Amino acid sequence: MGHLPEQGINHTNLLRVCLLSLMVLTAGSMSGCFGTITGGSSEALKLETAMHQQMARGDVAGIYNDADQRYRNAVSREKSDALYISIVRKLGVPLDCKQGGSMMQVGTMGTTIRSECETRFSKDANAKETFVWVKAKDRYRLMGYNIVSNDLITR
Repeated sequence: MGHLPEQGINHTNLLRVCLLSLMVLTAGSMSGCFGTITGGSSEALKLETAMHQQMARGDVAGIYNDADQRYRNAVSREKSDALYISIVRKLGVPLDCKQGGSMMQVGTMGTTIRSECETRFSKDANAKETFVWVKAKDRYRLMGYNIVSNDLITR
């Protein structure tokens, strides 16, 4: 290799700089694509509590309107409202949540928290709820919700 006399460029040094830059970019993009972070349970509990308060107030419109766009794309407003109205009608309002596992992930979709909650409801019912929250700008929004309870089927 050597110097190009007319341009004064050392090809060996240029190659080293390019390889180093490629290694840094590759490492950065790999860590930016995915990663699991421990924690998120205190944030998840705040989010679950706020959503339970909305359910208790009958603010099903607020749950839908505050949700992430991906939630609203997957579920119509009518189906979302019907779900939460049915939960309160059959199980009652959420009373408390015994938090299960929670996992925070950082990825190309942004930061997400997946959390589970064993919830006790006012009509002597229990359910296992699973929430997926995604950070949009400076706050988390609901991206997914699942509830499992025999009482939803039998009542």
